[in-house]
Amino acid sequence: MHSRISKKLHADNIEVIVGNIDHTLPETLAKLSAKIDFAYFDANHRYEPTVRYFEDCLPYMHNDSVFIFDDIYWSDEMTQAWEYIKKHPQVTLTVDLFWIGLVFFRKEQVKEHFTLRF
Repeated sequence: MHSRISKKLHADNIEVIVGNIDHTLPETLAKLSAKIDFAYFDANHRYEPTVRYFEDCLPYMHNDSVFIFDDIYWSDEMTQAWEYIKKHPQVTLTVDLFWIGLVFFRKEQVKEHFTLRF
């Protein structure tokens, strides 16, 4: 999968990490030597773990980072986690696509939330 993604995007700096996120995320973050440009979260669909993954990654984000959360309406707890993330002071822009939520941190951006439903 990794090589297909890298090839399709013409990028050689993509790392796909598969495994239990409760173990792989802290290990991966501890090894990082750069900031996170893009993170896609499709993991435990409960409030506490989702918020923890988000907060664990916050120190590694930069102005142009993008975080994507899958299944934001999967359960009441995921919806609560999405609401928490949207309101977080470091988040400046969110886009709700119903099945996923996009999160941006651009300091020059006025805080806004968009909902696009098809």
